[in-house]
Amino acid sequence: MISKDLNPWWVTGFVDAEGSFAMSIFKSKTAAIGWTIEPCFIITLHVRDLVLLDLIKNFFSVGSVSIVGKDARFRVRSRSELNIIIDHFNKYPLQTTKALNFSYFCEILNHINKRVHTNLSGFLKLASLINRLNRPLSQSLLDKLAQIGPLPKVEFETTFDLSASNMEQVLNPFWISGFATGEGSFTYFTKTRVNSEGKTVKDYSLVFEISQRTQDLHILNLIASYFKVGNVYTDTSGISRYRLRTKDQIISTLIPHLNNYPLAGYKALQCSVWFKIVYLLNDRVRTDQRDAELEKLIKELSSLK
Repeated sequence: MISKDLNPWWVTGFVDAEGSFAMSIFKSKTAAIGWTIEPCFIITLHVRDLVLLDLIKNFFSVGSVSIVGKDARFRVRSRSELNIIIDHFNKYPLQTTKALNFSYFCEILNHINKRVHTNLSGFLKLASLINRLNRPLSQSLLDKLAQIGPLPKVEFETTFDLSASNMEQVLNPFWISGFATGEGSFTYFTKTRVNSEGKTVKDYSLVFEISQRTQDLHILNLIASYFKVGNVYTDTSGISRYRLRTKDQIISTLIPHLNNYPLAGYKALQCSVWFKIVYLLNDRVRTDQRDAELEKLIKELSSLK
C-alpha cells in the first residue's frame, strides 16, 4: 500500500532530480562465471534529509534507508521490490532524460530475470549495456573484465522516444515541486552602494533557480511555460537555467504555487526563510531595524545551504 504522505507525481519529480537507476558488476564466489550483476534503485541525500528518505521509503513500502558518513541512502535491491518501483514510474513517468536511463535499466533487468548474465557471453553483453547506463564503468573494472573477454558492441533495443514532443506538455504541479525540492535553489545576489547620505548600504536581489544540463533544456522550458514568468538561458559552460528574480512575480506566482504544492525536507526550511526575506523586502520601508532583521534572515538562509 502506498502512503498518502507524498503525492506520487511529487515523488516522480523528486526522483527526476535525485534518483538513480544503477547496475553494479562485481566478483562472486557463488556465480558460475565468477561475476554477477546487481540492479539497484538509489537516492542519496545529505544526512540532514534522513526524514525525507524515510517518507519516500514509506511511500513505496520497500527498500531500506542507511547512513554512511554524511550521506543518507534509500536503496531498493530486491528484484521483487524493484518491480514496485518500476510499476510506479510506468504509471507516473519520469519527465527528464532520466526516463531514458530508466528504460535502459528495465531492459537490462529483463535480461537478468531471464538469467542471461549467468553465462559468459550474456554477462559480457550486459556489461557492455551497463557501460552505457548513467555513467561509464571505471577503467579498473573494464581492465578486469577484459581478462575474461572483450565487451561486444551492442545497442539498446528500447522503444522509448527521447524527443521532447513525447514528454508531458503540461507538467503536473506536484512534479514541479518534487523536482524543485531536488534541483531548486533559493538564493540572492548582493550589491553594495553608497546612498545619498553617504552611507554604505546593501541591496538584495532574490533568485529562484533550477539548473540542468542542456540535454534537459526542454524541462526548464516546460517549467517556464507552467509559471508563465521567469527566463531560461544557457551559459557558456553548457548549463541551462530557469531563473525567476522579479519580486512581484515571486509573490504572485511562485509563492502561491509552493503554498499549494509544498516542498519537503531541508529545502522546505530554506524556502521558508527565503519567503520571509521576500516579504520583508516587499512590505517594509527601509529602516535600521528592518535592515538588522534582514541581515539576520540572510545569515539564517546562508547557514541552511
